[in-house]
Amino acid sequence: MAKQRRPAARAARKTAARTTKSTSRKTVRTSKAPAKKKLARRTTSAPVVSKIRQAYAKAVGLYEKGLKSLQRKNYAAAAKAFRQLVDQFPEERELHERARLYLNVCEKECGPKAKPPRNVNERVLAATLALNRRCPEEAVSLLRNSASSHPKDDRLQYLLALAHALRNDAETAASHLSKAIALNPENRIQAFQESDFDDIRTTEPFLEALNTGT
Repeated sequence: MAKQRRPAARAARKTAARTTKSTSRKTVRTSKAPAKKKLARRTTSAPVVSKIRQAYAKAVGLYEKGLKSLQRKNYAAAAKAFRQLVDQFPEERELHERARLYLNVCEKECGPKAKPPRNVNERVLAATLALNRRCPEEAVSLLRNSASSHPKDDRLQYLLALAHALRNDAETAASHLSKAIALNPENRIQAFQESDFDDIRTTEPFLEALNTGT
């Protein structure tokens, strides 16, 4: 009786083997699915990266175009390029900072120019503003010719003394201060209180200039 049951056992073994093979095939198929998803993600991210690179290249191109125009002193063209960079590529923050700096320079150069001073009073005012901005060279250039043509104007001599004091030129500053005090003794009192003379206040030329006319 035991011998007659062997065919049934063999059939059961074959059925189990088939079930195992089909199960393993399903397992292999399901394991391949995540790989397809990863591939899809890589495929979709590639165009985004490409667009970012293209935008950066265009932004750099505008920046370089603006710099070239600025070097050629074509301020209008430079301002246009920098303005396009700021407006069209807001995500390029590093380029924005430099572009805005150059844009301010271009707008200043393209703006209305200040009229040159026409008389002594206007030169005195312009030189005073230059000294307030700590631009002694500009003040000297404004005052030099007027001081020669108006030797008795103590204001010109006093402002020249201040300008040379800011340049730390004690001898030249003292020379002009001495003339200013000789023309108007009240400049001596003003010089005592003037903070712009602090850098040369203890020098011998300055002390001698304060004693002018005493």
